[in-house]
Amino acid sequence: MTAIAILGAQWGDEGKGKLTHVITRDADFCVRFNGGTNAGHRVVFSKVPVPAGVEDEEDSGMPPQPQEFKFNLVPSGALHEHCAGVLGNGMVIDPYALVEEIRALQELKHAEPELYISQTAHLLLPYHPLVEKLEGAKSELDTTAKGIGPAYRDKAARIGIRTSDLLFPEVFREKVKRNLERLQKIWPGQSDLEKINSQQLADDVLKLSSAFSDRITDTVKLLHKALREKKTVVFEGAQACLLDLDFGTYPYVTSSTATIGGVGSGAGVPPQWIERVIGITKAYTTRVGHGPFVTEEKSELGEELLYRGHEFGTITGRKRRCGWLDLVALRYASMLNGFTELALVKLDVLTGLKEIPIATAYRHPSKEVIHNFPSVLEILNQCEPIYERLPGWNEDISQCKEFAQLPPQARDYVRFIENHLEIPIRVISVGPADEANIWR
Repeated sequence: MTAIAILGAQWGDEGKGKLTHVITRDADFCVRFNGGTNAGHRVVFSKVPVPAGVEDEEDSGMPPQPQEFKFNLVPSGALHEHCAGVLGNGMVIDPYALVEEIRALQELKHAEPELYISQTAHLLLPYHPLVEKLEGAKSELDTTAKGIGPAYRDKAARIGIRTSDLLFPEVFREKVKRNLERLQKIWPGQSDLEKINSQQLADDVLKLSSAFSDRITDTVKLLHKALREKKTVVFEGAQACLLDLDFGTYPYVTSSTATIGGVGSGAGVPPQWIERVIGITKAYTTRVGHGPFVTEEKSELGEELLYRGHEFGTITGRKRRCGWLDLVALRYASMLNGFTELALVKLDVLTGLKEIPIATAYRHPSKEVIHNFPSVLEILNQCEPIYERLPGWNEDISQCKEFAQLPPQARDYVRFIENHLEIPIRVISVGPADEANIWR
């Protein structure tokens, strides 16, 4: 079997979509195992192959121009003709968003994307974002306001609605009615909730689901069969380690398992089957929303990183907070996930800086030097970074294809990270295009 996990090693937005797109060129399946429409994976590509027998209207003889596709629910490997996408049981699936994304892929590929949807994945329905708004999670935690938390809470409370319920219309209608009545009792007089007619909502979703209901299946059985047949399966994580519900900077986290354990709980595949665990980290650090961020750069230089790296959320367009690479946090992510290798992305963004700080430890007000990432928010909030400062470089690295072509200072930066983490960096991204990588 060949099973590969691609996981975010920071607070998300590390470029998992790009690496997944590249690695799945020769894969048979690409699997999402957590999250929902709060995850946006942007892929920049040259051209999607047009199926045989379909006229290529864009074939002008000119070199293909870069395009992009923004994934929300569908795994990023779905752009490839022979890679099937799997939406695992650990996801919460917005049927409206899913249909829209399937249609966009159909238009792009001139063909039906091959997708499989777990029969035990839970549905995110229109009342979930309304509940999140009423509870104030958007303002307090700066969430994406997509209703992800309430959907996962329904799952944990055993009142959630699964995709399999769509195959039994009367069961589905009854569950929608039950959940809406419960919410309207909890939030009496809230017009947005009261405006939702359970019968109409159920009918709308059932009609909508005709676009994907034939794809609902036992994905655990599917994946186990594929791995026994020695097929290549890539597991694409959403969000990242420091946003994990249990291990992240709680409560400023997501609502699902974003670490390697999510492969087991969210896809039904034992983590020990994963042969490669690739942790993705930017050459610096970003974070969206509220929460601790020890290496955040609050000066004009942080704003410069924002615009150099185009650090705006794929889903919400929110500005990302920017700062320097944090090796304390990366060591923690590696410990939790057992990374076999790292992918270092956006190294090109650091070009032109005179010096580049890297945090190797924290200092607590008690004067204690901390080398291990504090899991307690009150301690982490008090920490300050201890930096080592490496010399920068001015040469354009965006066309480099070999490690030896990088400026000496850039190579030293990469080696510094490897030596401190004792993990090899196998791929270095030097630009947004799918080919702008150095493989080692």
